[in-house]
Amino acid sequence: MISGKKRHLGLVAGAMTTIFLMIGILSIILTENFGWKLDLTENRLYTLSEETKGILSCLEQPIKIIVFNQETEYPLLPKNLLSRYSQYTRMIQICYCDPYKEPKQIREYEELGYKVELNDLMIESEGKRKQLKFTDLYEFNTSQTQVEKLVAEQEITSGIHMVVRGARKKVIFTDGHGEEPSSSLMELFSRNHYQTSYGELSVTGIAPETAVLVICAPRRDFSEEEIEMIESYLMAGGSVMTFWEPGTEGLEHLTSILTDWGIRPTNQLVEEPGLHVSGNPLNVAATYGRHEINQYFKNNRYYVVTPSCVALTQLYESQGTTKTGQVLRSSGDAAAGGQKEDGPFSLVLSSERVVTTETGESVTGRLLVCGSKRIYGDDMLSSEKLANGVFLLQAAGWCAGEEDMIYIPPKEMGTVVLPVVATETRKWAILMLGILPLGILLTGAGIALHRRYL
Repeated sequence: MISGKKRHLGLVAGAMTTIFLMIGILSIILTENFGWKLDLTENRLYTLSEETKGILSCLEQPIKIIVFNQETEYPLLPKNLLSRYSQYTRMIQICYCDPYKEPKQIREYEELGYKVELNDLMIESEGKRKQLKFTDLYEFNTSQTQVEKLVAEQEITSGIHMVVRGARKKVIFTDGHGEEPSSSLMELFSRNHYQTSYGELSVTGIAPETAVLVICAPRRDFSEEEIEMIESYLMAGGSVMTFWEPGTEGLEHLTSILTDWGIRPTNQLVEEPGLHVSGNPLNVAATYGRHEINQYFKNNRYYVVTPSCVALTQLYESQGTTKTGQVLRSSGDAAAGGQKEDGPFSLVLSSERVVTTETGESVTGRLLVCGSKRIYGDDMLSSEKLANGVFLLQAAGWCAGEEDMIYIPPKEMGTVVLPVVATETRKWAILMLGILPLGILLTGAGIALHRRYL
């Protein structure tokens, strides 16, 4: 017969075993069902940004993301990232469709005008769809032979946002005047599901559905006919973004529009003795004015850099139905044109004008003027340390009447399987070398005490 003492010790040991087993089981349940997974990659490739979480938290309609492959065959990196979306909200459903085993579904998409290939994604909700090619999830080097950055989260989140928001708005870049847009700027807008294209106004005019007309540092002036088009477009509630090039002269026609809307560019380069980047006083790190565009930056300390920026003159704050606003400016210690004149100087200005149309409808035309073309340079938009990309998106969103533009910086690929990051190392060290041994020690001590005193 088992003694009471031995029975008690057996019960204690059994209880401790049960507890440790329950901890293990609970860990598995939390991991598999509630997304309690650690992202141990160097650049947090699997971690959702606050921008994504904000979009997902506001979803009011279910979103289905269809992956055209078997789940077991789909590449690990995007698969793990997609799982984070469905783990964060029940509004996201991830489905896998093998094109070879389900050709009927593929034909249905082809009948709708989509060319579906292996590993593509289809984001859809309530009859609206956005297709992502597998190559859209990555940035490649100039030769397109090597993956350098992961842009999957930007693409997926923007796709979700688009099917919720509706049709893509048109952004037209003017052509024919020596403009210098960057491919990075057009790609930035395209990834946020604007429909971008070039337009030579003397040939194509300005389509009424154009959300934003972008003028990138022209070298030659616009004709009187083109200026009339732009003026009519603005007075009908259109929006214009224009970027200025230092040393540009002979743009009297274009300047006349800006002046009429309360803004005049100068030829004075702004120099910042203290608040600049890379040791160059012409790389001005701007400060934010009280403007709707800058709402995003309220709780974020990101710098927008305006290299080689000319000072802009704000002719008035309000005149009739037109009001101008400070968007970006220099510090008070800045100088312009090599003069010791104190700042601050305006770097980006906005103007709004309320107009009553012939039908009696009240519309608002919007104009945004930036004194730097290099603000959208490839080096500015590719830097994860600068907020130039998100600023330009917010600016375009303000012009187009979009309130919630999304910008998620690309993530350096590095090596996906990496040594544990220092912070995670400490967490695991505390758990494995501290808490668990302590638990075992206390258990052993408890058993020893029972053996001694029972």
